[in-house]
Amino acid sequence: MRRLLPLALALALVLAGCGDDSGDDSTTQPPASGTRLAGTQWDLQTKDLGIEGASEVESWIRFERTGRVTGNDGCNQFTGSYKQQRDDGLTFGPLAGTQKACAGPADEVGRRVHAALASVTAFSASGGLLNLLDSGGKTLLTYRATVPGLAGEWSVLSVLYDDAIRSVIADTKLTARFDRDGKVSGDAGCNQFSGPYTSSDTRLRIGPLAATQRACVGAEGVDAQEAGYLAALESARRFEQQGSGLTIFDEQGRMAVTLQRPR
Repeated sequence: MRRLLPLALALALVLAGCGDDSGDDSTTQPPASGTRLAGTQWDLQTKDLGIEGASEVESWIRFERTGRVTGNDGCNQFTGSYKQQRDDGLTFGPLAGTQKACAGPADEVGRRVHAALASVTAFSASGGLLNLLDSGGKTLLTYRATVPGLAGEWSVLSVLYDDAIRSVIADTKLTARFDRDGKVSGDAGCNQFSGPYTSSDTRLRIGPLAATQRACVGAEGVDAQEAGYLAALESARRFEQQGSGLTIFDEQGRMAVTLQRPR
């Protein structure tokens, strides 16, 4: 089993960028040259790694405004602290992460990212791309700026109902689309639904929702899943986005719905 061990990194920084997660789901431009790293998120261009099948692997890194860095190396989640000392300097505290064993391209990408991060001393950024460089100026990893936000299409992975977080029933499909005009709609597994939503920062309220009244047939439990999904959406109080994943939390802080952007 590969283990992701704590590590300390020193990066020299010339950054193009600062995203803004202060608001309302409106489109944010890619980070601009000369601004701060805090609040930006980047997706690794895995197709550039020269690893067969790597384009199907997701890897990302996000710099929080709280001084924390989080990410996924393609296999394991990692987190730690960072401090931007000046426009061209950045230091990381120890990075620690999960210790999941992966196989195939995910394992190879994870190993590559883990080793590369330990060797980074500088980076350059332009045109929404972030290049992590070693001491000789060689590009180790290339990331593309991403803009976190609700807007767009999502596929549901799991739903909290009947006091348990449950995976979506096989051969059924749950979706959600958040439009920028404050409307959410989608497929509840049998019926279509729609309604209003509001979001600010990471706060989220959804509903009331209305759904069509088609009789559901098919896999056992579809009716319960549909009712549970709509109730879980209406229980939303905040959301958290990491990479292409989205988690909606209820008032008790429980995961109510987990979703993912279609690749």
